[in-house]
Amino acid sequence: MIDWKTSLQYLVRSLLYSLIVFFIDAIMIFIINWGMNQTVDTLSFLLLVEGGICLVAGGAVALYSPSVGKINEVLFHSKPWNAKRQKELEKQMAVLIVTGIFLIIEALLLSAI
Repeated sequence: MIDWKTSLQYLVRSLLYSLIVFFIDAIMIFIINWGMNQTVDTLSFLLLVEGGICLVAGGAVALYSPSVGKINEVLFHSKPWNAKRQKELEKQMAVLIVTGIFLIIEALLLSAI
């Protein structure tokens, strides 16, 4: 079970990553669309797409990692897949999934403006 400190670290790390993506996207869109009125719409759409990609990628990796690990083990003679590697990957993907959620929330808040 995850304790409060670990949960808070996941949330802070994910929020930081999503804000970094937001500011990079905003700067790039302002440079490309200098003077256009649709900057906020474009930024909102881009954040929605990136948030969706984060959710899909994180969920797919966490869901299919045992299958892919077993295929790599059989075909490429890599290290055997074990529960420890599974837990590490799930922790990494939890941050990616929460980052995707924050990106979608930011996009929805931005589109409400």
